[in-house]
Amino acid sequence: MNRKDNNGKESAESSIEKLKNVKLPKEKKPGKRLKTFWSILILLAAYWASGAGLIFFMRNNWQPDVNMAGALVALLMGFLAFGCYIMIRHKDLVSSLKQVLFVSVLLVVANILTLVTMSINVGFIPSLLTVLLIALMANEKAAMLSAIPMAVNAGVAASVLDGTRNGPIAIVFALIISSLTAVYALNMRKTRSSTVIASGVAGITGVITYAAVMLAGGEVFTGYWQNLLWLIGSCLMCGILTVGLMPVFEALFDIASEARLNELLNNNNPLLKRLMTEAPGTYHHSLLVASLGEAAAQAIDANALLVRVAAYYHDVGKLRSPVCFKENQRGYNIHDDLDPYESAKRIIAHQQDGVTLLEKAKFPSDVIKIVGMHHGDSVMVYFYDKAKKAAPEGTEIDESKFRYPSQKPNTKEAAILMLADCCEAAVRSMPNPTMDEVKAKVREVMTHKWDKRDSMLWDSPLTFTEIKQIEASFFNTFAALHHERVEYPDLEEIDVR
Repeated sequence: MNRKDNNGKESAESSIEKLKNVKLPKEKKPGKRLKTFWSILILLAAYWASGAGLIFFMRNNWQPDVNMAGALVALLMGFLAFGCYIMIRHKDLVSSLKQVLFVSVLLVVANILTLVTMSINVGFIPSLLTVLLIALMANEKAAMLSAIPMAVNAGVAASVLDGTRNGPIAIVFALIISSLTAVYALNMRKTRSSTVIASGVAGITGVITYAAVMLAGGEVFTGYWQNLLWLIGSCLMCGILTVGLMPVFEALFDIASEARLNELLNNNNPLLKRLMTEAPGTYHHSLLVASLGEAAAQAIDANALLVRVAAYYHDVGKLRSPVCFKENQRGYNIHDDLDPYESAKRIIAHQQDGVTLLEKAKFPSDVIKIVGMHHGDSVMVYFYDKAKKAAPEGTEIDESKFRYPSQKPNTKEAAILMLADCCEAAVRSMPNPTMDEVKAKVREVMTHKWDKRDSMLWDSPLTFTEIKQIEASFFNTFAALHHERVEYPDLEEIDVR
């Protein structure tokens, strides 16, 4: 039992003390190490594919073996700088093999395509396409660092094709600075239309950088003005192609980009429209869960947009039978006429039904996984207790009949959604609660999820500090949702002229 304070409510100190006493299972290291191993292999494969393209290019241009060896070493240094950075500073990217594969494929395509286009003109470089796609669909800082191996590749090609002394170094500087500029410009607003604007800004900075380096080396402007036109033109082309290719890569690599997630928040989505009309109570509940979850995710630097989208659709499986759920009932409760086993079966089914609906609608797997885990493998205590009371004395009740057949949340986003869902439902069940009662109920739910016997959060990477931050965020959001209002006088008694 939880310790209570003088007002009969659980104190924050007792809640935190109980959390500290929970013994979490040891982290499963082998799985992470295996993913890291495969990520390294994928990056090495990308290097060898890019290196093979570079060797073929240099052989076609009659370069000696020593030049090719130097080019391969320089390219290796570029890939090592990029690989070490993401392995050390962005382990979340490495933990997703599909994202590592996505980034590696883009690097290979960009490097090989650059060798082809630069044969037309030294300024015709499509590398910005890869930078934009990685920034929009994977990671901004990884996008910045991806410019290093691509700049090395383009610099080597320029040393073969460009007859000027400073051309290769100008290309390297222009690519790196234009890539950084593009990512910074995208950071202001990640939409499909702003991509073209970012590419234009990147093109301008690339041209200025290229011209400045060439002027510093004493090159005559008339000798490279065409390269400047090709450079800014290729940047604009990359911005346009990025908009067109994003849906292709999103579907091909099953990536939940910010643009794709924002589209799913549109109320014109067929599933959301069905929720609004067929299960309005569930729709309203989902909006409140989204508000709780998004604020909590922002508090601990989790993916707030992913949590919001998952919250919108987490109960979409209730569309199969909306009247089975209290928030959609109007007076009559169907469970009064059903036995506890049948009631539990219908309620439990909504989790898998939601996964099925989202799979048919081609939702990102990141969203589907969270929806499939938002109840974990918890037991429906209400109907389990009802079955125990209805059974003859001494009869054993099969707990598995009342347990959700899923896994516990294993990501921060999934854990946040579970906590937000449970807290919103618990607070909703309270008649006219005060803020102190709301806080006590939230603490009770949070502590219960860390129960020693059957913790729903043991598989999640949440820390105790983050749990406290989530709890505080819930308090703030509920305070906004349950704020007091001024009591209006009887309008019939007011003489309004």
